[in-house]
Parts: sequence; C-alpha cells; structure tokens
Amino acid sequence: MKNSFKDLRSKKKHSKSSSRQKQQYKLRQQIAVETARLMSEEGIDNLQNARKKAAHELGIHDEHVLPDDKEILYEVKIHQSLYQSSSHEQLLKNLRATALNAMKLFNVFKPRLMGSVLLGHAHEHSSIDILLMADSPEEIAVLLMAHDIPYQLRDWKLYFSKPKSKSRSKHNTQAVPAYQFYADKHLINLIVLSENQRKLTPLNPGNWQAIQKASLTQVEAMLE
Repeated sequence: MKNSFKDLRSKKKHSKSSSRQKQQYKLRQQIAVETARLMSEEGIDNLQNARKKAAHELGIHDEHVLPDDKEILYEVKIHQSLYQSSSHEQLLKNLRATALNAMKLFNVFKPRLMGSVLLGHAHEHSSIDILLMADSPEEIAVLLMAHDIPYQLRDWKLYFSKPKSKSRSKHNTQAVPAYQFYADKHLINLIVLSENQRKLTPLNPGNWQAIQKASLTQVEAMLE
C-alpha cells in the first residue's frame, strides 16, 4: 500500500515537471518568434536588446525562459524565408560584398567581420561591423585620411573575460575606439583593439561566449 502511495506521488511530480517544461518551452518559442519579428521588421540588430523587448511586450519576466541566440536566429531565418526571401538574400550579399571591400582596404590590420552581416539577420539599415588589430588606433585614421574617406570617431563597448580574481563579476567591459564611415550607403564600423588587447577575446553578452568572427577569406567563401 505504501509503495502505491509513493508511486502515485512520483507520477504527480513527474506530471507537474513535464507540464512545467512544456510551458517553459512554449514561452521560449513565443519570445524567439517575437524577437525574430522585431529584428526583421523593426530593424533591431542587437540580439540582446531585441530579446528583452520581446519578453517585455509579451509580459514574460522569467529569465529562465529566455531563448538563446541560436533559437532566435533560427526563427529569424524562418521569418525571412517566409516574408523576405529573395530581397533579403540580395541585401545580405550586397552588405557582405561591401564588407569584403572594406576588409581588403584594411587587410594589414587583420580584419574580422562580426555582427548581423556575418550572422545573416541584417536588414537594410544594419551596420557592417569589422574588428581590427592595430598598434595604435591612429593608424586607422591615417589610412582613412589617405583615401579621402570622411569618418567619425566614437566609443564602442566590448565585453571580455576577467582574469581570475576575487570579484564576483567574471566579465570586464571596455570602451574601445570605433571609426565610422559610409560605403555604398552602408554604415561601416571599424572597431579597433590595440596592442595590449590582442590576447583578449570579445564576448557576446547574450551568452558570454566568444563573438563569432570571420576572416577575409571566410567572407570571400560566403560570397562564392
């Protein structure tokens, strides 16, 4: 008899756990779909910002049900294939071609493409974000001026892993210089890491993993 009660309690716990998991999965999917819509239709490039806005608009405040980047990008691809298939494909090709030309111009600084143009969720107002390595940021300005390219200088926030310390925070935020200019009507951000930052790995604040980057040859392969 005691075993029967134990079995019954176990079944109830399992049923509640299964129901909770299904509910959480449903909420994750709802947030991912809404995030994809915001990114595709409202031009929000930043995954983290779009995810937070989607959860807020849906009235969901449980951080445990927030979808990860892969789930969101999967929904973005579905949304774009349904509503923007041919036009988006051509736009992405144009953006990557512009990025490639910029990377060739700054090839000596080991350029790496990152952001929405690399990941594939870019829209017509997306910027082309390129990470550069330079002994001094001023070297970038010199090259821009040598090619008569007008630019603006701004701060760009990047996240890095902290070395082992007693601090609870495992991540370090640094503002690095970014040179902005336009090419083929597209905004290009040249984000510059200096000599003492060469060994640092920029992190994605959405999942605290290394930011995805592509070299010049990898971007060329995307366009073939």
